[in-house]
Amino acid sequence: MPTQALIFDLDGTLLDTLQDLTNATNHVLASLDHPPITTSVCKQMIGNGVHVLLQRATGKDPHTLENALEDFLAFYHQHKFDNTHPFPDIPNTLNSLTTLGHRLAILSNKPHPATIEMVHRLLGNWNFEQVLGQRKNIPLKPDPIAAIDIAKHMNIPTKDFVFVGDSGEDMAAAKAANMFAVGVTWGLREESDLRDHGADAIIHNPTQLLNVLP
Repeated sequence: MPTQALIFDLDGTLLDTLQDLTNATNHVLASLDHPPITTSVCKQMIGNGVHVLLQRATGKDPHTLENALEDFLAFYHQHKFDNTHPFPDIPNTLNSLTTLGHRLAILSNKPHPATIEMVHRLLGNWNFEQVLGQRKNIPLKPDPIAAIDIAKHMNIPTKDFVFVGDSGEDMAAAKAANMFAVGVTWGLREESDLRDHGADAIIHNPTQLLNVLP
């Protein structure tokens, strides 16, 4: 069967969120009297949820970071649209996929409310049938359970999905869910990380996606 639907990661795949995530992280670091980090350093820490981001940035045990987490989320809520925008060629690619009849979904490790708000504001021109972020008691990627849940709700076999993401966690989730894994190199991880976690195809520009769909 040809591709029926695509699941996209959000940060680093559809949206360039790096600067705003770095700013929120540095806000927390300043409150803890830690030195700031650069976007290139923050880039390597993103991908496994906010708890892990703050753990990596502060060096603290995640169980001691509840106040820092609240501080991060409050700051990010106010500033998450300061610099964030779709990557170049993402709008045109989503238009082409829609015209061809492909159904669309989003799965992010970003907290669910922020994911919903961000998609509504910056990607509201396209019909994403399922939009899921980090939710209580649902494991984050690379666990495939959320991707499989999306497939069930869309009533499409997992084998007919393409999963598009910029991290090894995305590729691992795709393979575990029996989906075709497409790694993108314009995001937060190196191409080697994508290949090491089983990417079936690698693309360097969103417009190349149409050429690798099975």
